[in-house]
Amino acid sequence: MTKKTQPESNQVAWIILKTVKHLKVGKYKLAQFLKGSKSKEIYQTTNEVGYGGLMWYDIPTIIGFIEQLEAIGLVHRKEISGSFSGYSIFEVTEAGEKVLHDKTPIALQIIKEKKPIYVGGSEKETLRLLREGKTACEIAKERNLAESTIYTHFFRLIATGGLSSNEVVAEEKIKQVLAAADAFDKIPSVKEVKERLPEASYDEIRCVLADVKRGSKSFSVKNSEVIQ
Repeated sequence: MTKKTQPESNQVAWIILKTVKHLKVGKYKLAQFLKGSKSKEIYQTTNEVGYGGLMWYDIPTIIGFIEQLEAIGLVHRKEISGSFSGYSIFEVTEAGEKVLHDKTPIALQIIKEKKPIYVGGSEKETLRLLREGKTACEIAKERNLAESTIYTHFFRLIATGGLSSNEVVAEEKIKQVLAAADAFDKIPSVKEVKERLPEASYDEIRCVLADVKRGSKSFSVKNSEVIQ
């Protein structure tokens, strides 16, 4: 198997444009595909052009690249009539086709660097107690901390790959959060999901979205199955 090498900055646009030509999906699923997500819904299309082509970048950065291509008119959205919540897919424009044909360099910027999330001794102690089978409430009492602080520890652990939201959020609640998030064309904020799903706590939503941003969970337009 040929080892992939990180593309030059001016080749990122070409990779995205080539992928858009072959894969008819929305922005978030396009970003997941380019990242090389192993979620069931994405992984079944791994033989398509562009899978994992931007594996060196995180999901928010890839979404930023796609939005820049849309802003300069190289891709555009096509609404799918009769789809759930006005779902749209991306298509390459005439200008985008010309860029591919002429191999015109297009410089894309990493617009926003994510602030690093650190896991320290306190988070590790919370994780140890969780592995012993204790609940967030029990851990909070034992450590004399607010339960919201324990969920912040969970969030940091999930965001850095040390924990899955499945371990701290009920499966049914995860399905509900993902279904609510599916109504958006990008990764929604905690507040946006909360407005659609008032019965879920901010802490639960935050933990599930941390998994989504890390690429270990995705939305499903077709059903409420949790895709991992």
